[in-house]
Amino acid sequence: MKLTKILMSAAVVGAFAGASVSQAASAQDVSAQKLSLEAARIATLVQKFEAGLVAQNLLNWQVGEYHNNTIKLSLPFPGTGRKYVASDVPARNAFWYNNEISILGQNQKTEALMDRATAKVLELIVNGEKQDVGGDDDQMEILEQYETTVEVPAGKFDCMYVKAKITSKGETQELEAWINPIDVNLDGMLKVKVQSQMGPVEMLLKEFGKK
Repeated sequence: MKLTKILMSAAVVGAFAGASVSQAASAQDVSAQKLSLEAARIATLVQKFEAGLVAQNLLNWQVGEYHNNTIKLSLPFPGTGRKYVASDVPARNAFWYNNEISILGQNQKTEALMDRATAKVLELIVNGEKQDVGGDDDQMEILEQYETTVEVPAGKFDCMYVKAKITSKGETQELEAWINPIDVNLDGMLKVKVQSQMGPVEMLLKEFGKK
């Protein structure tokens, strides 16, 4: 299957910085603001995870390409997400890749300047504030991967399941992802699952295309 060859040749890029969050709290008493901040942290983590799975010199995403996602939480309050290529930066062979999240009336925006040749995140901005993009000691380890199928709001797809462990700034987190970069644009991400302060969080592809 083509997916296997693409993902087996992926360049694992060490750039996994996240937005800062407050101390853990139970799901019952998490405020809307803390909830959205945690979701934004996860989105940033996932964004770096996606970059780490992209093969070198294959980052040919075009301005206007987008994904709309549904965000499922352990609480009965689904959220929405949108990621898209906002603009090109030819002088740096890079582009701005934005991720917007809305949960319980709280909005978060992450902007990442990504190098087309290496998928490295060159700059990271969260809600208008520049963030540390991480150091050379950041690591991603693929724990498991195999071919399967998955059904999301956008449809049913053949895909590659990938489980990975990301270590950044001394903290480690595991993510699960279902990916098809052949039939789906951008990173081909169909579904992502990660544990968080508010319990399991899933991001499911609802719609994709180009504007």
